Amino acid sequence: GFIYARTYRGQHTGPVPTWVRPGQKSWYTHNRLRKAYTLLERCAKHQELFTYLEPQFDFDVASTTNRIEGSINAQLRLLLRHHRGISEEHMRRAVEWFLYLRSEDPQAPHQLIREHHYRSQPKNPAPAEEPIGPELYGRSTSAEEGLWDRSGWGGKSF
Repeated sequence: GFIYARTYRGQHTGPVPTWVRPGQKSWYTHNRLRKAYTLLERCAKHQELFTYLEPQFDFDVASTTNRIEGSINAQLRLLLRHHRGISEEHMRRAVEWFLYLRSEDPQAPHQLIREHHYRSQPKNPAPAEEPIGPELYGRSTSAEEGLWDRSGWGGKSF
């Protein structure tokens, strides 16, 4: 009876649910519960529940279809949780290395180093020459533009 309980518009005191049509006189009181119940009822009727327990199948059916969540994805989340605060680029690189080292035939990391990796890169490149001419976007203020120095912070009320 609980699944089939109905609410009638004339007896309803609160706001009408948004999914109820304007001319509808009654609706199921526990609509979401009813949907879940009918889904399970339909799956049970078609014998689609707990198929991994049935010995009639000649193929191996796993009790869960989500093996990747417990193995790879969980370890990736753990890796990123342990290395909080690294940049997004480093996160991608860490995930790439994690997956590469668990691939079918990974090479040892020292075998991946090539000659160009040994060349040192300059840490601070030579500064570029100052362009000759006026600034395109400067920080100076001019009275013609109405950009005088201001004090305080506009928009914040004290």
